[in-house]
Amino acid sequence: MRNGSIGLAVVCTLAAAAGRAEEAPLNFITTEQLAARAKGAPASWNFTIVDARSRVEYGEGRVPGAINCPASEATQLLPKLVKDRARELIFYCNGPNCTKSQKAARAALALGYKRVLEYNEGLPAWGKAKLPLDGKPLAAFEAPAIAPEALAEARAKPGAPVVIDVRDRVEYDAFHVLGAISMPLDSIRLRYKELPKDREVVISCHAGHQSPIGARLLHSLGRSDLKRLDGGVIAWQQKGLPTESGSLAHR
Repeated sequence: MRNGSIGLAVVCTLAAAAGRAEEAPLNFITTEQLAARAKGAPASWNFTIVDARSRVEYGEGRVPGAINCPASEATQLLPKLVKDRARELIFYCNGPNCTKSQKAARAALALGYKRVLEYNEGLPAWGKAKLPLDGKPLAAFEAPAIAPEALAEARAKPGAPVVIDVRDRVEYDAFHVLGAISMPLDSIRLRYKELPKDREVVISCHAGHQSPIGARLLHSLGRSDLKRLDGGVIAWQQKGLPTESGSLAHR
């Protein structure tokens, strides 16, 4: 009975910490500030830069010296990557329209990391400032954009395109284009053969940052009949087009 009480207390403590982390305001760092600090060998830094995006995105391009901890895995992975809870952590993703850095930063606070910053401007601002990047970009390929209304019209016809959502499962489950198949970026190499060869593939993400990467990856694997949903599921939703939530289409 006592062990059960202790276990319940631990669960309640973790839940309370997560609740406080969700409510706590995040502290931010700018591109200029981060660039000034991220000099010299990463081993000499008294902080760790954490890329909260997928492994595919991290492999394509990242802030030099950053480690990869996808936001959806932060609770399990971060304690293995950074054991010192007193170490300063700086999280980034794809800029203000991307929520991964915020989610990962809040997960870190819930885990007991005391010094947490969010680089909200993210990789787009880092690139715009012409700061150096690490990584190996996929071969260039530009998938044509398709507007939400045009996609909705195309899906009402025979041989309609297949829509895949390349966000992580948590984001997909929150809401996605009605009938879209969940195929996170990091699963594409293993699952791309599941896609029908006789139908066009339209790639959807949150706001348009991940779809071009998904298109480059699929193109490198031999697909060319690709388009990307212009503005992502956010644009689709803003047009009043149908969405759904839950794990209906994890096939």
